[in-house]
This record gives sequence, C-alpha cells and structure tokens, in this order.
Amino acid sequence: METDERSEPSERPESVPGGTRAPVRMCVRCCAITDTPVVVSEVHQGTGPGFTVYACRDCAPHFPRVPDVLSLPPTSRPSGGER
Repeated sequence: METDERSEPSERPESVPGGTRAPVRMCVRCCAITDTPVVVSEVHQGTGPGFTVYACRDCAPHFPRVPDVLSLPPTSRPSGGER
C-alpha cells in the first residue's frame, strides 16, 4: 500500500500564506529577534558575498538612511600608473 507523502501546510505562527516563512532576523543594535526586520546597511566585500544588516523597528531610526547606489556620484579613478 502506498503512503501519501505530500507535505501538509505548516500551521506554525511564523508561516505566511503561500507556505513561505515570515522573515525573522536579529537586530544589530539590541540583539532582539524581530519578525519585522528593517534593512539598515548592506556590507559589500571584494572577495565573496556581502551581507545585509537588519534592525528592529524601534532601533532602525538610530541608523543613517541607506543611500541609493544609483544616486551616488561616480567615483574617480586615481591618476596613478594603472589604466
């Protein structure tokens, strides 16, 4: 006899419609776990993937606004020997 191996929808409170989980992150300032994270910084690295820094809604106003990279002025290259 075959068993039905279809997974049932999760009834856990952190689930959202569609079967995906709600985002849960730790606040970088107060270390509280929050289910409403706010992006306060993006760390870019030259050798590998960067990461995103999150804060809770209470701590987010204590961080400067993340700039839009398309609105930043272009960086100038050094006038050294490299081309």
